[in-house]
Amino acid sequence: MSAIALAMLAACYVGGPFLTFWRISRALDAGDVAVLNSAIDWNAVRQGLKDDLAEGLIGVPRETLLASNALPPFGASFATGIVASEVDGAVTPEALGHAAHVLDPPSGSGFEMPAIVGAGFHSLTGFDLRVRLPCQPDDEEPLHLRMAFRDGRWQVVRVWVPQDLMDLAAART
Repeated sequence: MSAIALAMLAACYVGGPFLTFWRISRALDAGDVAVLNSAIDWNAVRQGLKDDLAEGLIGVPRETLLASNALPPFGASFATGIVASEVDGAVTPEALGHAAHVLDPPSGSGFEMPAIVGAGFHSLTGFDLRVRLPCQPDDEEPLHLRMAFRDGRWQVVRVWVPQDLMDLAAART
């Protein structure tokens, strides 16, 4: 393989997460569910959110609970089941599109691209991106996206939503 071809391949690999983020942003603006479905692993994102919410309810990280082979009390198990059902119904391409427009209402100038405030590889096939939405003040924690390189493309596989952003979305709906 020539040096030029190798350099172009490396540039595509390194630029891929940014291109995926741009595609997601454009898809949100256009309501393009097909692009959102190809750029986001919805099952993985939902599971991550369920794990975060369950940890908040029972106070024990999922990995610790699984490693201990202990069962949570019935009430916690019941509550996490309800939360899981809600996440399954609420975390969809359509809901993401709605939330994006609630958090970034039209100003006449079109969809405003979120600002990238941090980015980097955490492994050979893993990339983290931190973005601040236009509605977020600079002192708030940014949205954290984790991407994975799968089947020749970058895909969002995990999302950490800061509490301030969840509160803002709830207040605007």
